[in-house]
Amino acid sequence: MNHHKTVNIIAATLILCPIFMILLRVYVNSNDEDLTPSHNYTITYQFDLAGDGNYKVDSYLPVNNKRQQIMLSSETDSPSTILLKGENKLARWEGFLDSSQHITFSFDYSGMDLSYQLGPEIPKVEIYSRLFADYTEPTELIQSQDERIAALADSLAADQKYLNDVITSFFNYVNEIPSAKTSELTDAVMAYENQKASCNGKSRLLVALCRNKGIPARVTGGLILEETTKRTSHLWVEIMIEGHWVPFDALNGHFAFLPSHYMQLYTGDEFLIKRSADLEFDYNYVIEQKRVNNYTKYSSFNLWGLIDEANLPFGMMKVLLLLPIGAFLVAIFKNVVGIKTYGVFLPVLISLILLKTGLVSGLILFSSLVMVVSLVNFPLEKLGVQYNAKIGLMLIAVVVTALLAIKLLHQTQWLDPTTPLFFPIIILTIISEKFAKKVEEEGLIAAVTLFLSTALVTVLIYFILAADYLQHFVVTFPESILIVAGLSLKLGKWLGLRVLEYHRFAKVLNS
Repeated sequence: MNHHKTVNIIAATLILCPIFMILLRVYVNSNDEDLTPSHNYTITYQFDLAGDGNYKVDSYLPVNNKRQQIMLSSETDSPSTILLKGENKLARWEGFLDSSQHITFSFDYSGMDLSYQLGPEIPKVEIYSRLFADYTEPTELIQSQDERIAALADSLAADQKYLNDVITSFFNYVNEIPSAKTSELTDAVMAYENQKASCNGKSRLLVALCRNKGIPARVTGGLILEETTKRTSHLWVEIMIEGHWVPFDALNGHFAFLPSHYMQLYTGDEFLIKRSADLEFDYNYVIEQKRVNNYTKYSSFNLWGLIDEANLPFGMMKVLLLLPIGAFLVAIFKNVVGIKTYGVFLPVLISLILLKTGLVSGLILFSSLVMVVSLVNFPLEKLGVQYNAKIGLMLIAVVVTALLAIKLLHQTQWLDPTTPLFFPIIILTIISEKFAKKVEEEGLIAAVTLFLSTALVTVLIYFILAADYLQHFVVTFPESILIVAGLSLKLGKWLGLRVLEYHRFAKVLNS
């Protein structure tokens, strides 16, 4: 038997056997619910109280609507009372405190994306706007009639003919204002004057611009759900358009769209938590991704069970399983498409890091660090420093540059100051050295071209690996990695032209 047939048999076995096992597990578990994607969560409010005397803690609870479903838990500290406040549900815990108390309240959340397509020619003035007069009036924090807000609204709406154009102009302006993490209460005027704001300032400014032009708008608040423990809530905007409250998030760039992991807790410019003034108080939101079906029957390796029993971090297990998939994708781009990159693993590792840092900001920061550190290589080469010592010195340069970047990010508040720490120091060192060496051997244009092609492959892989369903699929069915192994074997026998080479051999192929 020749090598070609042996490879084909091994590859077919690696591909078909896991597919059979996955289909079998799906079939025998068919009485259970479907595999739950990442927009299903369990949320736990944790309130810690200390003091003497009567206490009262108020917090909003999510309500069921067409995009989110809530299931309350019966095993946690139920509120003393639940009050209806307009469209909102307010929970109140109250009693007598003689020392300290820990309150927990849990519920399950299941959500879906909400998206609207705005018609191209919506009139500026709508009849129904008179029905929502309360949402066109100024408030203490949304100063829609302030002369500065009015002048800005006039300039942004001056050349716009239709309502959707006006809203787009307002949204783009607010979205382009630099973001700033702050616990300070920011109103619409402060956001405009400071030209930087967090979600609450940006949301109030967008609402103020709309209200100035008679467009009903309101802020709404909740939590951005991710598997973590957090204290930070989020604020976004809803604008009344053709009878619908359409969502807009000017901080994260969501136009007429609300992602499934945005849990709405209240509408209106409210505070998520209120409590007795003389109370020592601390709080957290514990958010856990919920799995309804682990497909445990006929599972040769129940990874979810191992994660739960051994208390393993889901993020690390996810990265472990995504690495070979990313490497396979890089091999396709290199061997089949013909895009050159700095090795195989570097684009994969960078794309996985970008899942933590964010795509655009992470790419900018990574590229800046590489370019700055690569400059250190040139004087070291001229001085004739040997390779091992040179790598050690460049490693020091990476550390110093990262420290400077951390301080700069802290001062500018552009990104979380810890973001540079997500990039492994050795990766920054290696790619900086490779870039500088490429410049010396083939020139700056060749080095930049290779770096850009690496960045392109990194971005493409990022969008594939960022899919929540893929991440949960590989953890639920870890045998799928064997399918990647079989496909990699087949790819290893690829003998055809690369896609980008067809234009070079077009005359030969035509003849």
